Amino acid sequence: MLSKTPVSNNQKTLKKEVFFKGIGLHTGKNSVVRIKPAPEDFGIIFKRTDLTTDNEIKALWTNVTSTKLCTKISNKAGASVSTIEHLMSALSGMHIDNAIVEIQGLEIPIMDGSSEPFVDLIEDAGIKNQIKNRKIIKVLKEVSAVSKNGYAKIKPNDKFSVE
Repeated sequence: MLSKTPVSNNQKTLKKEVFFKGIGLHTGKNSVVRIKPAPEDFGIIFKRTDLTTDNEIKALWTNVTSTKLCTKISNKAGASVSTIEHLMSALSGMHIDNAIVEIQGLEIPIMDGSSEPFVDLIEDAGIKNQIKNRKIIKVLKEVSAVSKNGYAKIKPNDKFSVE
């Protein structure tokens, strides 16, 4: 499914809060989630509402603590949220830069196993353009990484292209 969201250089958040609940794939436990609009330059922050202290986790690659069967992020106090990958994919694909993801539980519900239910929720809430520009990485020179299982290479280009 292609995003209907027009691409712009402005940061974006939700126009209104969204709510969903469901069962975690790995824990088998129910979780309740609210995604709320956030101010510019806030980023995506997960907030465990079932914890009273040290309950915020920034959605940054540096906070990824496991990728075994799912993506898990944690803060320095040990609070964590698992199975964030489909929700994060939807937020990224819909160009949402700033949001508060309040979760009562350990794991984002699996929904149908894709990002589509999250995309639908974001579309229903609406997307708000913010004043500040998005923070975008511009590739200035070729960069590559090689492992025994494969490789990745990024090269400067004036348009998006993937091979």
